[in-house]
Amino acid sequence: MGRARPRRRGFELRRITLGDWVVLVSSLLTLVSLFLPWFVTNVQGAHDQWAFTYSEVYSVIVIVIFLATIFLVLYPVAALEFGLSPLPFSSPLLYFLLGIILLLLSVFEVGKYACIQCQGVVGGFGVYVAVFASLTYILGAVIRWGSRPRRRVGLER
Repeated sequence: MGRARPRRRGFELRRITLGDWVVLVSSLLTLVSLFLPWFVTNVQGAHDQWAFTYSEVYSVIVIVIFLATIFLVLYPVAALEFGLSPLPFSSPLLYFLLGIILLLLSVFEVGKYACIQCQGVVGGFGVYVAVFASLTYILGAVIRWGSRPRRRVGLER
């Protein structure tokens, strides 16, 4: 009689750490900030604008980073279930790099239209949410880096 293969229970979401959750939520918040008003005007006949109006490139980069974050968070969980090989790089380092890119782009977008303020246009809520979310993304990367399993050197069996 052959050995019975142990039955898998599905995805183990316990493998997603606090840092992963922080990064995932902050990337979702950055995505939501694209749909909030980025620039508010008090000029007669004009209306508030969102991120897609002012910077399509920024919007596309945020969407790509959001999708990459979902992949980086869920791949280790799915890899165990489907028997895939682990990622050949450290995800906290990539989170940190993506967070820095988001922060630089968001701060650039805050200052990009500063000259418009004299014409009755001020920064809206969405652009500041994007900056806050990118800072939180970096914080999540640092938390994820600290929650990595430690290698024990010299304790080989």
